[in-house]
Parts: sequence; structure tokens; C-alpha cells
Amino acid sequence: MKQRTTIECDGLAAFLSPGPRMAPERRSSEEGTREFTGTRSYRETEALLRDGWPAGAEQARALSASIAAEMAEALSTERPAPVWDVAGDDADVSRFLSGEPENMMAWEPEHVPAAGRVVRLLLGGRVAWHVGEEHLQRAAVLTAAAADVLEARGVRVEVVVSYAVAWGAKVLEIRHRLKAAEEPLDLPRIVAGMHPSAFRRVAFKWLETQPDLPSSYGHGAAVTVADGDVVLDADKLSAIKPEARAAWLRQQAEAVLGIPA
Repeated sequence: MKQRTTIECDGLAAFLSPGPRMAPERRSSEEGTREFTGTRSYRETEALLRDGWPAGAEQARALSASIAAEMAEALSTERPAPVWDVAGDDADVSRFLSGEPENMMAWEPEHVPAAGRVVRLLLGGRVAWHVGEEHLQRAAVLTAAAADVLEARGVRVEVVVSYAVAWGAKVLEIRHRLKAAEEPLDLPRIVAGMHPSAFRRVAFKWLETQPDLPSSYGHGAAVTVADGDVVLDADKLSAIKPEARAAWLRQQAEAVLGIPA
């Protein structure tokens, strides 16, 4: 059985505070190229995560807006509402005593926003070396768009990105909570937290705190999943072509709210 260690980063300050480097001097989070990580330096990555990624947020908003109108009814729930008439299911005593002829009450369903629901989007952010940074950006935008379209309809969303890596007898999982359910959706910072450099610089620096880390930086492992988590995989999301993104987003929203296909 593998030895599993989980590091919980409850916010950006914790995520940007890995311990001292213990791994052998091989590859480094400080040396990754712009083409691989999406940033020119570790310092630029820190600034990106703190300040947000406006271009990624614009892409996410445009994507969520593209399905907002058609999902308006789907992203709601039904509740029984009273309707009064001369005949119905139940008597309204106060109306009867006041002489109101429409004193019988029936219950009919009405659509209301799905406010009050809480879901957690859990992104498995670890991908193989051959996955291009532009594909990882696509996964970040898709996940952020999913959060945006749900919150726009009153669903409270928690967003967590997890990097689970295994080597030898060890599994290290680094979990970064980007947004708590009760917090407002700061889309530029949310999408920045899933940027490829968040994995290929900051998460790598966390891995470098392990003295037995191999030069390959290990391989992917299963993330920790709780009941009710909506689990997304960056590797699979990165393979979704741009023309299929709206359909994917619609499917996720319908699945989250339990809407029949």
C-alpha cells in the first residue's frame, strides 16, 4: 500500500508557501520555459495568481454567456405554489369565513432559481508532460465557466484544484481551494488558480520539498473525492475542442442539477 500525504492549502497564501527545497538539483520550478508553464518565471506566476488572469476570465464569461439563455429554465428547480379557485384540493378556512368564493386551494409547480444549492467543483490538475500549456489553459477556462454559469443561477460553488502525484511507495496530493461556497466568484483569480503555471511552477515547487522526488516528477494518482463532489479532469478537459465546449458546459450544468437528458 502506498503512503499518502495530503497538503491542504486553504487559499492562495498557503498555496504560495511551500517549504524549503529538498529534492536533488535536477529540473526546477524556477527554470520551466514559457512554452511549458505559460509564464516566464516563478515570480511572474506569483503575480498572475495574486492579480488574476483577465483574458482567461473573459473567455470563461463568454462561454458561460453563450448557454445562459437556453439554460435559464433548466438551471432552476420546482416548488409547489398555491392557486385559489372555487374548486381545489384543500379548503382555505380564512377565505371561506371572509366570504371569498375562491376559497379552495390547489398546488401547482412553479420554477424558481436553484438558489441555496451548494456544489464543489474538484479539478484534477495534474497532467502529463506532453500536454501543451494552451490545452491546460482550455481546461482552466472550462472549469471557471462551469462555476460562472452555476453561480449565475444561484448555485453556490466551491472550487478546488488538486494535484495528486505518485512515485515509489508514496502519493503526494496538493489541494488548493480557490473559492469557498460562501465567497463571491472572483473569476479572474479563480481561472488564474487553474492556469498551467499553477501546476508546473507552484505545485512543482511543493513536490521539490520531497527529498526522494524522481527527476520525472512522478506520475498521476487518484485525487481524494468526497460525496457530492463534481470531479473534473484537466487531461480530459484539455482534449475538448473549442467547438464542443458549449455542449460540454451544458451537460455539466444539467448533471449538477439532476436535469434529465
